[in-house]
Amino acid sequence: MTNINSTSDIKCIILQQTFTGKRELKVTTTPKPSAPADGEVLIAVKACGINFNDVLGRYGLLEDMPRPPFIPGFECSGEVLDIGTNVTHVDRGDRVVVLTRYSAWAEQIIVKKDLVFKIPKEMSFREAAVLPVAYLTAYILLFEIGNIKPGQTILFHSAGGGVGVALTQLLKLVPNLTIIATASSHKFDALRAHIHYLFEHDIDYIGDVKKIAPEGVDLVLDCMAGDDCERGLALLKFNGKYIMYGTSSLLSWDVKNLFGITKGMSNWWQNDKISCLRLFQDSKSIHGFNLLQLLSRGSNETRRYLADIVHKVFILYKEGKIKPVVDSVFTFEEVNNALGKLIDRKNIGKVVIEPFLNVKSEKVKKPKTSTSNDAHSSSTSGPDDDDNEEKESDDVQQNTTSKS
Repeated sequence: MTNINSTSDIKCIILQQTFTGKRELKVTTTPKPSAPADGEVLIAVKACGINFNDVLGRYGLLEDMPRPPFIPGFECSGEVLDIGTNVTHVDRGDRVVVLTRYSAWAEQIIVKKDLVFKIPKEMSFREAAVLPVAYLTAYILLFEIGNIKPGQTILFHSAGGGVGVALTQLLKLVPNLTIIATASSHKFDALRAHIHYLFEHDIDYIGDVKKIAPEGVDLVLDCMAGDDCERGLALLKFNGKYIMYGTSSLLSWDVKNLFGITKGMSNWWQNDKISCLRLFQDSKSIHGFNLLQLLSRGSNETRRYLADIVHKVFILYKEGKIKPVVDSVFTFEEVNNALGKLIDRKNIGKVVIEPFLNVKSEKVKKPKTSTSNDAHSSSTSGPDDDDNEEKESDDVQQNTTSKS
């Protein structure tokens, strides 16, 4: 990486490690990518989605991470600048969305063709940037692994996050469900119209859930791990399914000191071992789903499978059945503030970062009246709120808080 700014350089964010061992995100420049090789696509990045895995990666808590310095980011949208040989499904000038194993947070990127998709003409770059990870995960959890059926009961966590919002929207496709979720209490007003029963995550919700579903729940979707693993298994009914798809409790929400991080890791590792005999006796099943590992270790067949799901999600978008929710937009220089929204649980939907924030390029939701003091927060009447007001230059709030 270099800090020398020239016409041959592009802006990017790197995760670097200092001499003291501290990991930090830094905006810098790197040489422009060369021409794409066989099966590759060169993309001018317009917007990047932020996921909780980016927060875990910031603190070195993801498996199989590259050695610093490297460019983070798993999803972005943009415009095709050039294509290599044997690339036929996209062309120069196409608007696309990309799934990638790191490297998304840059002004330009080169990626393999398999996970580059043309986006619907109605979809904005910001919507596209927050769609792949959240909606792929939610769709596979519900319909591929969970096999959710009408009349069943489901419990999931982090209902206001990116995957949580996607789950809430996709669950509306299935009739007569009982939907139970946990979330931060300050998000309840935005979520309660879309979820039947909401509980604060930090309370012991087992007793309350058992009152709602005395026989147990059919499907538990757990992005937390830790204590929630045992709780989820305890709440499963006969022939129920528990799916772990995240490990958010690896990281304590107090990440400003080593004690907070250590406490979070300690709580997570206290999980009891799962007895296969007990699962047999209770006729319960446990599954794991890790989208990032599929991206790095999956076969060509796996990538075709993911591509098929993406196209199904695009159809649902064009039919108006789902709509990605963008909570707030930051520049690359404000990346620490952007991650801070996830750490502080202030987001409803996904947070976006852009190389150059262009207030005239998109339609964004005008923030409604809020009691929050956070200058970056945009309110919504629900996780699938559809506000199509034209965007003016003052619709995007200026991010003026100090960098963390």
